[in-house]
Amino acid sequence: FGSRQDPDQVPDVHPRADDPPQPGAMAFPGPIKLTYFGIEGVAERVRLALVLGGVDFEDDRVDFKDWPALKPTTKYGTLPQMKIGDAEPCAQSGAMLRYVGQVAGLYPTEQILKIEEAIGIEEDLGRAVMPSMYIGMRPHIYGYPEDMPQEQRQEIQMKLRTKLVEDDGDIPRILGYLEKFIGDSQFMCGDAVTIADCQVIVRLRHLSKGVLDGVPTTIIDGFPKLKAYFARFHELEKVKAYYEKLAAMAK
Repeated sequence: FGSRQDPDQVPDVHPRADDPPQPGAMAFPGPIKLTYFGIEGVAERVRLALVLGGVDFEDDRVDFKDWPALKPTTKYGTLPQMKIGDAEPCAQSGAMLRYVGQVAGLYPTEQILKIEEAIGIEEDLGRAVMPSMYIGMRPHIYGYPEDMPQEQRQEIQMKLRTKLVEDDGDIPRILGYLEKFIGDSQFMCGDAVTIADCQVIVRLRHLSKGVLDGVPTTIIDGFPKLKAYFARFHELEKVKAYYEKLAAMAK
C-alpha cells in the first residue's frame, strides 16, 4: 500500500494495543456488513476500528462500475453504508466510527475530549487537502465549468498542492500540530489505541502513498514522532495481518 516504515523505530512491544477489548467493550447486536468501494477512503477508519476491536465483519467492496445500479438502493445515495443485523443501515462514516469505537472499547469516556481533539486536527487537514482533489473530479462546485478540460483541472490541482506542501503550507503546519499532539505517547491518546488512531492513520497513509500528485511520499519524514508512530501502528498484529491479507488478495 505504499506506506513507508522505519524498522529501527518500531518497538518490540505495543502496550495494550493488541490486548482483548477494554472492560467497557460491549457486544454487537448482530452481524456487521460494511459496504464501500474497493479503496480506503472514508470507510477505512471504520474498517480499522473493527479490525482493532477484533470484530468479525463482512468487508463488502463495490466495483465502481456497479455503483450506478447500487446507488438508488442506498440510504442517501452514498457510501459507505453499515448494516448491523436486521437494523436500518447507517450511512455516515463518522457515526459508524464512534459507534464501533464505543462497542469495541476504543472510545473510552474518560478520553473522549482528547480523542475528539485529535480527530478535529485530522479533519482540518482533510479540509485543507480536499479542494485539490475535488477540483479534478467536480470542478463545478468551485465555480468552474463542469466540462473543464482535464489539463486545466490538473494545472489548478498542482498549483493548490504546491502551496499545500510549502514549508509554511497547510500540510506541514497541521502535521506539526499532530507531531506536538502525540508527543512521547505510543499512540494518539496514550499507550492504547483509540478511534483517534483510526482517523489519523488513514490520513497519513493517504498523504504518503503517492496517490496525490505533487505531494511527496516522504511528506511525514520531517516529523520524526509521527513517522515512528506510523510505523508502530502498522506493526500492530491485527493491523499488520489485515493489510497483509489485502495485499495477498490484490495479487
